Amino acid sequence: MSHQPQQQGAFKKDMRKIDIWALALGAIIGWGTFVMPGTNFLPKAGPSAIIGLLLGGCVMAIISLSYGYCIKKYPLSGGEFVYADASFGKKHAFACGWMIVLGYWSLIPLNSTAIGMITRYIFPGVFQFGHMYTIAGWDVYLGEVLLSSAFIIVLGYMNVKGVKSAGWFQTTVAVLLVGSVLFCVIGVLLAKPDFSNMQPFFAEISNGEVVSKGGLACIIAVACYAPYCFVGFDCIPQAAEEYSFSHKAAKALMVGAILVGALIYASMVFVTAVVEPWGPMMLGNPDWATGQAVQNTIGYVGLLFLGLAMLCAVLSGMNAFYLAASRLLYSMSYADALPSTFGELHPKYGTPDKATYFLLAISLVCPWFGRQVLTWVVDMTCVGAAVGFTYTCATATIMSKKDGLKGQTIISAIGTVLAAFFIILSFIPGSPGFLSVPSFIILGVWIVLGIIFWVKIKDRFLHGRWEGVDVEHILMSKMTEAGTIDSYNKNQ
Repeated sequence: MSHQPQQQGAFKKDMRKIDIWALALGAIIGWGTFVMPGTNFLPKAGPSAIIGLLLGGCVMAIISLSYGYCIKKYPLSGGEFVYADASFGKKHAFACGWMIVLGYWSLIPLNSTAIGMITRYIFPGVFQFGHMYTIAGWDVYLGEVLLSSAFIIVLGYMNVKGVKSAGWFQTTVAVLLVGSVLFCVIGVLLAKPDFSNMQPFFAEISNGEVVSKGGLACIIAVACYAPYCFVGFDCIPQAAEEYSFSHKAAKALMVGAILVGALIYASMVFVTAVVEPWGPMMLGNPDWATGQAVQNTIGYVGLLFLGLAMLCAVLSGMNAFYLAASRLLYSMSYADALPSTFGELHPKYGTPDKATYFLLAISLVCPWFGRQVLTWVVDMTCVGAAVGFTYTCATATIMSKKDGLKGQTIISAIGTVLAAFFIILSFIPGSPGFLSVPSFIILGVWIVLGIIFWVKIKDRFLHGRWEGVDVEHILMSKMTEAGTIDSYNKNQ
């Protein structure tokens, strides 16, 4: 008799390669891609931030190689939760899953509130009506809350309807995103900007002036933003049971998405820094440096295309994290770590519909608290993302060593060290990842809640019907039930 619970339906294998690539890219590129050049990157490193972002992308590509190995070895929804279980057991799996599930979910409402931010820049005042209150310095408008809520509902329903429609949407939006970015970059280049505007190349804004700085210090200062800039490529393993192609291709798709994402980040820094002398522009404290640079060069049409790129980034991010969060809830429920209702699939659409509706419902509450509160949550969850990176790379190190894959073992060991370093950055004062006081408080509350929840479910999780059932058993059972065991063995 199978140890697996009965499912209502099964995952449909409708995700094409282009859909998976778009899923990762859409999760990587978000609102910050178009805002951080003026708020973080240029002030900390000047135009050398371009090199730092490309280096950060390479670091994340190294980490993603361990994900590629684990996806091929364990093609199950759940990603890091599954990998931690495979190597370290169920206690570690729960801790890992608990740390990343809030991060995946919180990025849904955060992206939805960014839509209101976009309208403030492109269509000022249109949705800023019905001022209700101010939380943590953020004005909450009824118009923006309704706008955010509408997108939360529409994208949530799309994810319930099936991964095929969500995949098509993700691919379309990702193509529009890349096309809009290219339009802005080419438009700026055709204007023949003065490249001397990018001098000094290695510098920072300090005490109200531009200060030259060592090249290595500048590059590392920006490269340390990597886990915050590139979090999202790990959405790919969450859809591992829905690929319409061999899992061997996942590694190249992840690396490709990360590198394209790094180029987009770097191109936005370039566009912001090259139009006019970047130092005086930064000292002028522009509301939106990148938008100002594009509008000054291409005009309002360029600003509209930049706004389109931002909108596509936000929508693709919401869609990607809906998919990732719902699959993680499904996997944790399937393993008895969460209520069983999240482990059910829709009989027609083959999606974790109850998990998706749950995400939709709690996301609708968030816009009422204002964007600033959400940023505290998301800042905290970057720790969770780094925890997931570390568990995945450590699992790949252990398993590849058992498989006799020396090259993969070395790469994964390096990835483990890099990922652990990103965790440490969150607790070092002055580092790019150092958490704010509110984020520390939220992190502490979330850990305490996790401990309480663990005490409640540990007996069922550790000693119930899943006792003695490991990831290999789950994988074989699912493959057998789905009739894909032969194709899986062929692809190994």
